[in-house]
Amino acid sequence: MNAQKNMSNIISILENRKTFTPFYFYTEFLPKVAKLYGKNLQSLIQFSLIEENDNEAVFGFYYIDPISIPLFLSLAEQLKKFHGEPINLLLSNNSSTNSVLSFLEKADFFHIIGNNINPIYARGKNIFNYDKRYLGDFINKTQRPEHKVRCYSLLDDHLNQKINELPVERKRDFLVEYFTYKVKEHFAVLLQLASKSKELTFEYIEILAELITNGVLHSSSDTYALMFANIEKTSFSISDNGIGLYDSLLVKETEDINFFYSKFELFKELQKGIDLKISDKIQNSLFSIFETLFYSLLKDRKGLFDLMCNVVLNCDGYFRLHNQNAQIIVSARMFEELRDLYLLRTEIMDTHKSFLFEQIDNLTFQKLLNQLSIKAKNKFIELAKTIINKHHKDVRYSSIRLYEVRFKGVHIEVEIPNHR
Repeated sequence: MNAQKNMSNIISILENRKTFTPFYFYTEFLPKVAKLYGKNLQSLIQFSLIEENDNEAVFGFYYIDPISIPLFLSLAEQLKKFHGEPINLLLSNNSSTNSVLSFLEKADFFHIIGNNINPIYARGKNIFNYDKRYLGDFINKTQRPEHKVRCYSLLDDHLNQKINELPVERKRDFLVEYFTYKVKEHFAVLLQLASKSKELTFEYIEILAELITNGVLHSSSDTYALMFANIEKTSFSISDNGIGLYDSLLVKETEDINFFYSKFELFKELQKGIDLKISDKIQNSLFSIFETLFYSLLKDRKGLFDLMCNVVLNCDGYFRLHNQNAQIIVSARMFEELRDLYLLRTEIMDTHKSFLFEQIDNLTFQKLLNQLSIKAKNKFIELAKTIINKHHKDVRYSSIRLYEVRFKGVHIEVEIPNHR
């Protein structure tokens, strides 16, 4: 293995004394991968757990933030699809890497990346080739059973076949119901740590089931997720490698859009009112984030907008949403604008419910929703400007992050302080 590490097509995942966090993934790791492909890569890319050999690494420190795992898996799956074959993963097992390998093994990481077909464990996606002899003889450290990486796919439980037998209007509801059960099974225990009430826990479950359904249904890709809790906070990451928000909006059929929303209406307002002096591809990535959140605000289903508000307003946490070349980071610094939108969201949901339960007629419903939509759009422009105005060059503390390197798909990360 040491001889292989002199080859020019290898990227090391972990660096000594540098934690592999989502921030590191976007700002350092992803550009390294892009740079390698920019050199006209002649042979299949390989990943190495660490750069050093086992003897050199004995006194090293290697750590991976668990919520960065879905991001890495999404990237690796994209590369596997690009090459049409699994990628080599070169492992290292010594006193410094043992705890990382142990965590990954107990989190089902190796079952997912390999060719596992044992139904007791997560089904393998055959993303990597790796030497199983490096696994085992781990430090006997207790790990919560909930700290597993999850992969959701239309191939699970013959979902593809089942929804193809359903009428179009039933497909989505069927998947939401299915993934609601899965989210409860996988994350309910951890969500209780992050929530101030049972009602909020149930709302998180509802929203996450909706997001996973969006990932597998609209992005036409697998969706990876992991939730992790320590004494301070509960963190969550969900990642797909689909077509992204801009193209999702672009292909949305006119009949799928409600009377109170026109495609790209907020996007066009932001184009007119904000000049960031950035390339079209980056601007499209950024503005389509705001467009998607705005559309989520108007819908009768809870989704991305509600997740953002619950995390920031109700749990004092951080919400990060990455789409292709851009990411926004929403926190209590945007409290006033977000609170006003949240109040409008309550009015919008109440209006939807009033119509559903036949408390108002269709004409009144349309009139109220149109009025609320205009108010929401104006308030959302204020929020977008606030977020963009808080942008600065130190990306670690900025409210938006803009990248030349595209990371395909949609990637959500939240951090919620634990309430005890």
